[in-house]
Amino acid sequence: MDKIKVTHWPEDYVPGAKRANIMLNDVLMPDWFVGFGKDESCQLEGTWWDMVCLARNILASENTKLVAPEFYKPEWKNYNRTSEDKTYECVEE
Repeated sequence: MDKIKVTHWPEDYVPGAKRANIMLNDVLMPDWFVGFGKDESCQLEGTWWDMVCLARNILASENTKLVAPEFYKPEWKNYNRTSEDKTYECVEE
């Protein structure tokens, strides 16, 4: 199978929820993304809901459309930064 030739990424930043984002860091390599939280000095962190929001936005990304069109779901894009639609809560036993 012939590989797709990527000369640039359509999106260099994909937001998750408030504390889960990924961004292109092409200083190291042209295909190197990093995860960070509320600012670029923080590693990726957050609740499972934050990770779900990030995953949805990854699947809605134009980058996914480019490299894995069968997984591309533009209707899944969301900006739920307040967790108001969160479907669960964690409680201690």
